[in-house]
Amino acid sequence: MLKTKSILFSLVLLASACKVSHVNSQDKFATSYELKMPHPETHYFEVTMNVNDILTTPEILDKDHLLVKMAVWTPGSYLIREFARNVQDFEAKSADGKPLKSRKINKNTWEIELDGTDDVKINYLVYANELTVRTSFIDAQHGYANGASVFLYLPQTMSKPSKLTIYPNENWSTISTALPEIEENTYVVKDFDTLVDSPIEIGNHEVLDFEAAGVPHKIAMFTTEELHYDKEKLLSDYAKMVEAATGVFGETPLNDYLFIVQHQPGIGGGLEHLFSTTCQTRPSAYDTESGYKGLFGLLAHEYFHLWNVKRVRPIALGPFDYENENYTHLLWVAEGFTNYYEEVILSRAGIYSEEDILNNLAGAISNTENTPGNKVQAVTDASWDAWIKYYRPDENSGNSRISYYGKGGVLAALLNAKIIANSNSERSLDDVMQLLYQKYYKELGRGFTDEEFQTAVEEVYGGDLDYFFENYVFGTETPDYAQIYKGVGIELINLNEGSKEPYLGITERGGYIYRLSSNGSAYNSGLNVGDKLVSIDGRSNQSFSDAVSGKSVGDILEVKIERHGNEMTFNVPVGQNENVRYQLTKASKLSPALEKAYHRFVNH
Repeated sequence: MLKTKSILFSLVLLASACKVSHVNSQDKFATSYELKMPHPETHYFEVTMNVNDILTTPEILDKDHLLVKMAVWTPGSYLIREFARNVQDFEAKSADGKPLKSRKINKNTWEIELDGTDDVKINYLVYANELTVRTSFIDAQHGYANGASVFLYLPQTMSKPSKLTIYPNENWSTISTALPEIEENTYVVKDFDTLVDSPIEIGNHEVLDFEAAGVPHKIAMFTTEELHYDKEKLLSDYAKMVEAATGVFGETPLNDYLFIVQHQPGIGGGLEHLFSTTCQTRPSAYDTESGYKGLFGLLAHEYFHLWNVKRVRPIALGPFDYENENYTHLLWVAEGFTNYYEEVILSRAGIYSEEDILNNLAGAISNTENTPGNKVQAVTDASWDAWIKYYRPDENSGNSRISYYGKGGVLAALLNAKIIANSNSERSLDDVMQLLYQKYYKELGRGFTDEEFQTAVEEVYGGDLDYFFENYVFGTETPDYAQIYKGVGIELINLNEGSKEPYLGITERGGYIYRLSSNGSAYNSGLNVGDKLVSIDGRSNQSFSDAVSGKSVGDILEVKIERHGNEMTFNVPVGQNENVRYQLTKASKLSPALEKAYHRFVNH
C-alpha cells in the first residue's frame, strides 16, 4: 500500500497532467521540433528545430547570432560519444524562407547569423544506424530516437518548455514515449532535460498494459522475431517486480511509466529515464528459465533507477552539462546499489529464490576478488574514471581497474548485512534509500555529496563507519566477508581452499593470446597479448589449458609463439590457481536473533 504522501504526490502529478491537456499544438513555444522519417531504409531522421521570438527573449543576449548545440553524451552512459558526428545537411532559414548564413564553430556548435530575424527554422539530418540503448536507430522495421543524439538545443532556453511533433513513416502506426501527448503525435516537453530523458520507439510494435503500485504501465514490445511467452504470467511478473521495487521506498513518484523492450539477436543492456526505460534482449529470452530471470534482472535494474539515479542521485548528476564530463565518485552507489537491488527486488517478487540470491551474491564476490584490478583501483576511482575507462576496455583492463557495478553491488550487500546486524534486524539498506529519497530528492531537491551519503548510511547503521569507507570504498583492502556475513547467519566458504590446480592466467582466442592476468604465473614470462601460439613443449595445435592438464605447480612449459612475423620461444612456469570460488550458505543452529537477521537479509 502506498503512503499518504505518495497519494498526494500522485494528485499533484495528475493536476499537472490536466494542465497539459489545455495546451494546444498551435500554441507558440520558444522552441519546437519536428521529427520525420520518410526514408527509414537510409537510416536518416529528418529534424526541424524552430526557434521563436529571438529578439524578445531576454535570455538571448546576442541578437545578431544564434548558437545551437548538440549534446556530446547522454545521462546514464558515462562516455563522450560525439553525437554531432552524425549530423549533416545543416541549414537555417528565416520564417519567410530566407536562407541564413551559418557555420560550425566547434565540434558540436553551429553559429547562425540572424540578420534581424526573429524566428529561425533549422533543418538537418541525423544518421542513425546504431541500435543501442544510448544511441538512435532507424531502418525499414522501426525507428528509435534518443533525444541527446537527435535534437539540437539552445543553451539559453534549455529550461523552457518546447513542443515535439512526430511524423511516423507512412507504413508505421505506433509511437511509444513517456512524453505527454497534447494532440495526435504532438507532445509537450517540459525542458531539454526531459527531451533527452524520453526515448521514442516508432513502428508497428505491440503495446502491453498493466497496473501496479496504483500506476498504469505500458510495455512497447519491438521484435525482429516471433516471441514465445505466456502473456498473463509475463504481466503478472512485471506487476510483482514493480510492487517490490516500490516497496523499497514505500511510495512512487510516477503517474505512468513506459518500458521500451527491444528484442533482436546481438543486442543487450538498458538505460534508465525518469518515466521510462529502454531494455534490449534477444528474442529467445523467454524460452528458458535462466533467460527469463536474466531479462527480469535487467528490467528490475532499470526500473529501480527511476528512484536511484534519476531522483536519488549524486550531486554531480544533475543539472547536466551536456558538453563535458560530469564527474562523481558515487557511481558505485548509482549503479552498484542498483545492481544489488535488482536481486533484492526479484527475491521479494518471488521471481528469484533464496538459492538464487545467495549464489548470485557469492558469484559477485568471487568475480570481484578474482579481478586483479580490485587491488589497484578503488571503487570510487572507478566511478570517477568511468569516462575514460569503463566504456573503453582493453586487454589490460582486468589488471588495472574494477567495475563499479560489480563491486558496488558487493559493498551494498555488505552494508545491508552490517545495518541489519547492528540494529537487531530493525533496519536495513532500505532505510538508507528512503532517507536519501525523502531528504535530498523531496525536501532539498538536489543530489548528495560523498560526505552526505556516508552520513546517511551511518545514521541508519547507528554508528561510525569510517573504517569501512576508508578501506573498502576509498581504498582497496579486502573486506572481512566471513565476519560481516556471520552477523546475519550466513557462512562463507571458499570452495577452492587448498586447491593445487595449475594456473597460467592466459586467455586465448582463435589461437592468439587475448589476455594475460597479472595474478597468473605467465604474466611476467615475456609473452604478450596478440602473440600467435605456434607450439607448447614441441606440440602444435594444443591450447594452454590442454598443456597444463596433468602438469604440476612449478613445471616449466616451452612456449613458441609468432610475433610480428618472428618466431620466439619462452619458458613459462606453471603457477597455482589462487582464485577464490565462494559459496554462501545459511549457517546451522542459528539463534532466534540470527534466524531473524538471516531472513531479513535474504528478503523473506
